[in-house]
Amino acid sequence: MSQIEQEFRLFLSKNPEVESCYQEGLINRRSLARYLIKQGIAKSNQVDAVIAMLRRFQFKEISKKNKDIFKGIKTQVKDNIIIFDFEKEKELVRKLDKLIANTDYDKGDTLKIVVGSGSVKLFIDEKNEAKVKDLLKMFKVKNKYKNISEISLMFDDKVVDAKGILCSVTKELAVNDVFITELLTASPELLIYLKEEFVVKAYEVLKRMQK
Repeated sequence: MSQIEQEFRLFLSKNPEVESCYQEGLINRRSLARYLIKQGIAKSNQVDAVIAMLRRFQFKEISKKNKDIFKGIKTQVKDNIIIFDFEKEKELVRKLDKLIANTDYDKGDTLKIVVGSGSVKLFIDEKNEAKVKDLLKMFKVKNKYKNISEISLMFDDKVVDAKGILCSVTKELAVNDVFITELLTASPELLIYLKEEFVVKAYEVLKRMQK
C-alpha cells in the first residue's frame, strides 16, 4: 500500500461524505485528486499518482444483501434519558445491584450499564434520577449527558452474519451532520444515543436507508 493510499484511507475515515459523493458520480476522479492535494494528501506534482491510486482503490459499498436487511428493521425512539459517566471503582459496580433490583422493566424503565476499562456508564430515565442520588454523592461523575434520546434499531436475526451494518449507519448519520453521543449493541439490536435536537434528522436518515 502506497503512502498516498494510506493517507487517503485516513482521510475517508474522517470525511465519509467524500466517498459517498464520489461513488454516486457527483465528483470525477481528477477533481477529487486535485481536492486531495489541496488537503495535503499528496504533493502538488503528484496529480497523476493520486489519479492512479483512485483508479485502483477499492471503495466499499453496501451489498444488496445488506440493503435488504435495512428494509426489515424496526425503529423505536425514547426521549428523556440521562447518561452518567462515572470513574471506574469496584465499590460502584457492587452497589449497582440495588439499582438493578429497583428498576421496573415491565413498565419500560431504561437501565443500561457499561463497565469499561476506566469508566462505568449508566443509562437511565430522567424520571429515575433520584434512584442514583446515593451513587452521585459517593462516586465521581466525569460527565453527565441530559436531554438524550435513544433510537433502537431492531434487525432480523440474520444481521449477525452481515458485514458493514454499523459502519453504514454511522457513516450516513455523520454525512448528515448528526452527532452521536453513544452507541450500544446487543445484536440484533443497535442502540443510538444522541441529543434530542438531532432526533428528527436521524430518524429521517434511518428511514431513508430502509427504502
